Amino acid sequence: MEDIVLMVLILAFTGVIAGIGAGLLGVGGGFIMVPAQFWVLTDFAHLDPTLATRVAFATSLAVILPTALSSSYCHHRSGAVDWGKIRLMAVPGFLMAFAGAYVATNVHGDGLRLIFGVLLLGAAVRMFFRSSVANLEDIPHSALYYVGGGALFGFLSGLLGIGGGYLIVIFLTACCGFTIHRAVATSTGFLIFAALGGIIAYTIYGWGVTGIPGPSLGYIDLPQWGVLTLTSIPASYLGVHLYRLTSPRRMEYLFVLLLFASALKMFGIF
Repeated sequence: MEDIVLMVLILAFTGVIAGIGAGLLGVGGGFIMVPAQFWVLTDFAHLDPTLATRVAFATSLAVILPTALSSSYCHHRSGAVDWGKIRLMAVPGFLMAFAGAYVATNVHGDGLRLIFGVLLLGAAVRMFFRSSVANLEDIPHSALYYVGGGALFGFLSGLLGIGGGYLIVIFLTACCGFTIHRAVATSTGFLIFAALGGIIAYTIYGWGVTGIPGPSLGYIDLPQWGVLTLTSIPASYLGVHLYRLTSPRRMEYLFVLLLFASALKMFGIF
C-alpha cells in the first residue's frame, strides 16, 4: 500500500512539472515523464527494463496530447502560434510517428535510453551557446524545409516518446530564426499531431502485450496516464502564465537545466 501511495505521489509531482514545462517551454514533458515512469515501473512495479521503456514512451505521449491541446489553446489566444508552419509539419509528423514507434517496439530499451540521453545532452549544449536574438531574415520560406523537419521530429517522437517539443523549439530557434517565445508557442501546436500519431501506433503495436501492470491500452498504462494527465493539464495553464512573465534568455537557461538533468537520468548517473 505504501508503494502505491509513493508511486502516485511521484507521478503527480512529475505531472505538475511536465505541465509547467509544457506551458512555459513548449515541451510535451516527455523528457521529464519518461525517466520518472521508467523509475516507477522498474523499482516499484518490477517490470523488465525494455518493457518499462516502451510503456513509459507510450504513456508519456498519451499525456502529452491533452496537455499540448490546453497549452496551444492558451498560446493561440495571444496570437503566438505560427499555424502556417505547423500545417506544413503536422501531416509528416503524424505519419512518421508510426515509423518511430515501430522501431521503438522492436529494439532493446538500453539503446533507446542512450539515444534519448545523447539527444538531450546535445540539445542542452546547443541551446546554452546560441544567441537569443532572432533574425527574421534567416527564417527559411521553403515548404520542404518544414515538411522535412516535421517528418524527422515526428519519427523521433514515436521513437522516444517525447512528443518532439524540445527538438522543435531548438529547430525553430537555432535553424529558423524564431524568438524563443514564438518557438515555444508554435511547438505546442506541433505536439498535438506528433503525439497523436505516436499514441495510435503504440496502441496498435502493444495490443495484446502481457506484463503491463493495471489496465492498459496497448502499451499505454491507463492508471499512470490518469494521474499524470490530471496533474499536468492544470499545471500547463500556470506554465503559460509564467511564459508571459519570463525573459527569453532566462527561459533558455531553464530549458538547458531540464535537458541536462534528464540526460544524466537516462545515462543512469542518478
